[in-house]
Amino acid sequence: MPLIQLMIVLVVVGVALWLINNYIPMDATIKKILNVVVIVVVILWLLSIFGLLGPMSGPLIQLVVALVVVGVALWLINNYIPMDATIKKILNVVVIIVVLLWLLSIFGLLGPMSGMYVGRY
Repeated sequence: MPLIQLMIVLVVVGVALWLINNYIPMDATIKKILNVVVIVVVILWLLSIFGLLGPMSGPLIQLVVALVVVGVALWLINNYIPMDATIKKILNVVVIIVVLLWLLSIFGLLGPMSGMYVGRY
């Protein structure tokens, strides 16, 4: 990617974040999370452009984005959807177990999950 295109993309991302932070009414915590997520994605994108992530750059970025999406979704559910605290704890535990199983499967420490069945086959 030519340097001028890289600079244009970074300026557009910076201006978009500035506009969002100054003109869109949101909770301050959500703005902080949005800023961190955008910064992490831009850093990973820059590292992949310059070849510093190696051959795993595509899957690594997808993994980080998926984990961020799951984390933000769980945080939003915990903070903004009214439900009993026990149900929230159960939901958190289930999501964490599913994500851990998924990560173990991705890194080859657990066999393919398609071979697992619940109940009769």
